[in-house]
Formats: sequence, structure tokens, C-alpha cells
Amino acid sequence: MPRILPLTALPLLLALPLAAAAQIYTWTDADGNKVFSDQPGPGASTLEVGPTNTVEPPRRTEIRSPGTSDQPAAGPAYQRLEITSPSNDEAIRSNEGNLVLSVTTDPGLSGSHLLRVELDGELTDVSSPGRGQRNHLLSLTNIDRGSHQLAVVVVDARGNVLQRSSAITVHLQRTSLLQPGRAGSNQAPQVPNAPRAPNVPAPGRSGGS
Repeated sequence: MPRILPLTALPLLLALPLAAAAQIYTWTDADGNKVFSDQPGPGASTLEVGPTNTVEPPRRTEIRSPGTSDQPAAGPAYQRLEITSPSNDEAIRSNEGNLVLSVTTDPGLSGSHLLRVELDGELTDVSSPGRGQRNHLLSLTNIDRGSHQLAVVVVDARGNVLQRSSAITVHLQRTSLLQPGRAGSNQAPQVPNAPRAPNVPAPGRSGGS
């Protein structure tokens, strides 16, 4: 008995290799339905089937996130980025609140980089442009007295922070203008006279009077 296949099975039948279905027949049955089979039926005609095509499934391609690379992540641009003076936990006296930082970079600071000072976690406008130099001096002015955290950062031309040094803590001491004997005063503080008992005359001068 021939195998009768519905019309919807035609794509699957055509996909079979020619060795499995050497000849395909088609005809219309008594109900007007189109019939396909590998054996001829009443009034069947031969359906020409071309050579089958072998389609390989696509190879799985690993999707990488943007910015990922097989190369290892680049290390810091500078092997040394350090505040060399003042030292950590140092007490500094400056009545004007001025402070000078000595910084060393190794290698020298690139011409496309800028060294900026960070005071208590905030970037300041104090900076040093790169010219290939290794030693840098950066001056801060009018800093409030008390303890402060200082660090330096390397930024690129777009202002992106590339590297940050270890922070140090300094204790700035400023003489208050309300304190007697302040800086700039040449007069020593006066010692008040001891009180005298009432109705007691002041002692006379010694001598032959």
C-alpha cells in the first residue's frame, strides 16, 4: 500500500535524500486533495526532485562584550607615583596655610598627562603639566588648619583619572590672630601686677633718704 502524505509534509519529503525516496508521485484523490507518495496512485504524475543540498549548521560564535580583548589588561602607566614630601602624619606649621608637595613619577610624566592634587578627596586646580620630568613641586595655599588627606592623580587630555597615588595625612598648624604673642608681634606678653592690701603704702625706695 502506498504511503499517502498530506500536502503539509511535502517540504519534509523533498528534504529526504534521493536514496531514501528515489521517485515522488502526486495525484488528486476523490475528495480533491493533493496527494504525495513514494508509490504511484491512480492518475499519478511524477514529481521532479532536484539534487538535495546539504546545509551545515552555523558555527557557534562567542559574543564578546564591548571592550573585551584577549590581551591582558594594561598595568599602571607609572611604576612610581608618590608624594615624597611632606611625609605621612607630619605636623606642619604655616601661619599662611601654605603647603608644598614634592612628587616623584617613574617614568617621567608624559607630555599628554597632567598631575593634579587631591585635597580631602576633592580635586583641586593645582596641577603640573608633563614634560618628561620625574620630580614635581605643587603648591597649595590658604589651607585651613587641622588634619588633611593629600594625594596626587594623573589625568589625560580629556580629564580622565588614569592613576592615583597613595594618600598621606598632614596636620597643618596655623597661629590664630587672636592669640597673644602671635607671629609678627615683637612685644612680649605683660605679667599683671600682684594686688596690694588696702591702706598699705607702697614700699619706699632703699637708700639714704
